[in-house]
Amino acid sequence: MLKANLKALIVDDSDMSRRIAAKIVSRVFVCDLAEDGSIAVRKYKEAIDAGEPYDIIFMDVIMPEMDGKEAVRKIREHEEHTGQQRTPIIMVSASETLEGIEGMVNGLLRKALSKEALDDILRELFPEAMD
Repeated sequence: MLKANLKALIVDDSDMSRRIAAKIVSRVFVCDLAEDGSIAVRKYKEAIDAGEPYDIIFMDVIMPEMDGKEAVRKIREHEEHTGQQRTPIIMVSASETLEGIEGMVNGLLRKALSKEALDDILRELFPEAMD
């Protein structure tokens, strides 16, 4: 199903959740993983600096160190200050809302992730990459 060299960053403090998401997402994207928001922001900036930005980020909301909402704010601030194109960010949560970051993200997926829900978002954001 991979139609292009698309890269995704999957951010979740649960190793199991990261692995499940990577299994689903890797049908379309080459995946990189991060276990909290601070690591996600660092990896995001490193990918930009290397000239290989992520095409999409899947961000858990509740995490230690730096939660997903704060990580989204830092990523959007970096994009604004550097003129970098906005990376689509999909929040992933069992129960949280997008309160406070509504205009900063491209959607919300509920845990447990389903292939169908993910495919719907990917068709919307990357129609050329989907069958």
